[in-house]
Amino acid sequence: MILSLFIAACSDSDDPIKEETRGWSVQQLYASASAALAKKSYDRAIKLYSALESTYPYGVYAQQGLLDIAYAYYQNDQPELALPMIDEFIKTYPTNTNMDYALYLKGYINYKNDNGLLSGFTGQDLAERDTKGAEVAFAAFTQLVNNYPNSRFTPDAKDKINRLVNALARGELYKARFYMSINAYLAAIGRSQNVITHYPNTPQVEEALAIQVTAYKKLGQDNLSNSVQKVLLLNFPKSDYTNHEWVYGDIPWYAFWR
Repeated sequence: MILSLFIAACSDSDDPIKEETRGWSVQQLYASASAALAKKSYDRAIKLYSALESTYPYGVYAQQGLLDIAYAYYQNDQPELALPMIDEFIKTYPTNTNMDYALYLKGYINYKNDNGLLSGFTGQDLAERDTKGAEVAFAAFTQLVNNYPNSRFTPDAKDKINRLVNALARGELYKARFYMSINAYLAAIGRSQNVITHYPNTPQVEEALAIQVTAYKKLGQDNLSNSVQKVLLLNFPKSDYTNHEWVYGDIPWYAFWR
């Protein structure tokens, strides 16, 4: 017992923030953390918010502190630490008045992570990578728009939803193209159907239908191929695919120099 107390005392004495904030009120801790955040001193802000959470784990300051530390982590290029904080906030405080901001921040961080340096450098499309982040962002923004239509974050969330819908539709289309390139026609039909079912108002529907026409024909399902061709003609009467069959001719993102 004595040893444990000694170790704890040594631990506190080795932590300058704990030493500095010893005896501070919750208001003083929060004000200092917020000031550090405003000054973009993210490391100090994170340490102060952490001290707030450990010293005063309950109440409005602790609740707001979770969102603030998440934002500080994000600004400090640590999104992998920011997102668990936001999820904890959403799970623990579902009726908090700042839930709209929490959802927006969750969506925004995932959205920005899927538009990172690599895509800007190589020309890689968000849709050509793992779409998990885009899907999480889409879900968070959609929840925000549906539950908080009058939030000041809703207009921007709507704009990003439109971008994400097109990106996710392209993601399914890229997968369908890939499956066509390796003659996995059933898988290609499934992926293209995802575009048609889940993203019916996107430009990718036209090519998704064209892929199905070709895939069914390759499988010897001429009746199904002709049925889809009629749907394609009905919805896209000026489509190039009405005059010629779909063929794989996509350039992968890593061949951006071509």
